[in-house]
Amino acid sequence: MASVNIHCPRCQSAQVYRHGQNPKGHDRFRCRDCHRRFQLTYTYDAVSRA
Repeated sequence: MASVNIHCPRCQSAQVYRHGQNPKGHDRFRCRDCHRRFQLTYTYDAVSRA
């Protein structure tokens, strides 16, 4: 299995752990240094107004 190094987008720390999933099922992560929560990929489904 390959490992992926994940860094915090705010402080560039490598002290990151998995912090659950969003409603779409994508992993969320949390930085141990600055406590920021983030995702690696963001998706946005705009609501169509018909």
